[in-house]
Amino acid sequence: MRIFIDSADIQTVEKALKSGYVYGVTTNPTLLKRASVHVQQVMPLAKQILELGARELHLQVYSEDTSQIFQDATRLVEIDPTRVVIKIPATAAGYAASAQLAVQGVRVTLTAVYTVAQAILAQSVGARYIAVYLGRMRDDGLDALALVGKMQCTLNAQRASVEILAASVHSPAEEEAVAELQVAAVTLPLAVLQQLPESPRTMAAVAAFTDAAKSLQ
Repeated sequence: MRIFIDSADIQTVEKALKSGYVYGVTTNPTLLKRASVHVQQVMPLAKQILELGARELHLQVYSEDTSQIFQDATRLVEIDPTRVVIKIPATAAGYAASAQLAVQGVRVTLTAVYTVAQAILAQSVGARYIAVYLGRMRDDGLDALALVGKMQCTLNAQRASVEILAASVHSPAEEEAVAELQVAAVTLPLAVLQQLPESPRTMAAVAAFTDAAKSLQ
């Protein structure tokens, strides 16, 4: 499973990438606003993130109609065509723009996917990922894990190349649950990322090893 940090705060991103197990970075306009990053600051921020070693950086378009989405995406992908993935909302206009971008070899994440039908369409237009928001699904009264599992099962049955990127994951246990569903990628806030290596039994074992090492001296 590829693990991403979901943040637009450069200090948070740097801390996450230094962990060694974070593959890349996902952002969206909400996260940019939270980090007080304006549109004209996105390019410098993206370059900083890539210099820190992110193997993928997901940047979201700002527009809603197909032609403007395409233009936004073209500008953003120029930052680094090999590592920037363009996030596009899963609307009719978004699917149309995604199809055009895929022809040009641009990798796309269709974001805010909530139905199996949307997942199938993502494969049809050549998207690389679909971003599904577990927290928002739960807030809407949906069984988030069951729905994601159904999406993954359908994609497997279709031998689809598009992969699920699970977002709005609130705990290590939930990360484990989506991994069991064969989900390929997950994006997490720093607080959850930092909990992933933790285990009281591991710490107890380390303490025992330390005591034994001292006795050898």
